[in-house]
Amino acid sequence: MDERLSFGSVGFHGDLYLLNLVDTVFRQCEYFVETGTNVGTTLAYVARTYPALRCFSCEPDTTAYRHATRNLSGSANVRIYNETSQRFVKRLLKEQDIARCDVLYWLDAHGYGFKWPLREEIATLTGNCAKAFVLIDDFLVPGLDCFGYDRYENQICSFEYIADSMDRKHQYRVYFPHYTERTSKHHPLRGWVLIEFGHFSPIDLPPKLVGKVRRVQ
Repeated sequence: MDERLSFGSVGFHGDLYLLNLVDTVFRQCEYFVETGTNVGTTLAYVARTYPALRCFSCEPDTTAYRHATRNLSGSANVRIYNETSQRFVKRLLKEQDIARCDVLYWLDAHGYGFKWPLREEIATLTGNCAKAFVLIDDFLVPGLDCFGYDRYENQICSFEYIADSMDRKHQYRVYFPHYTERTSKHHPLRGWVLIEFGHFSPIDLPPKLVGKVRRVQ
């Protein structure tokens, strides 16, 4: 079986610090929106762990989409679209009226062999949402080379790559991992960044994340 179609039991790479962070954010969210479903590992984890959340995701690859819909067939709070993330994000903002709601966006529609939609995703979200938590996977973590990140041709999944796509009308808070230990049983460390805007106060990190998550602005 193609390794890319392997379905896991825990989302977000099984990184315990990242799982603790999303748990903290989800406490004030109504929706979870994911780009890049693949076979639905993270989506299934969120739908199962937070059944009150409405969950939306997209996967343009038809084979992966079929696996994901089968893996999520019993999840009543999930809807998956077989389309690109650029179209999906714009459709969702129009059809679901979530631009003023608390939403955690998990952007994972990037990898190898194609032009990424990441900059367009960021421009659409920051240009149309009043508030959001935007979590990007496979991100370059400044100063910590223990974290893997995506790179393809002239595309580096980094803050520099997306910075000029962020609408200037917002004030942003940016959070990076600040740990070096691997906590996942199945995955090496993968970088991430959390970009938050439109909220009165910063994220109230629990004691277990103090010193493990670094706010840079």
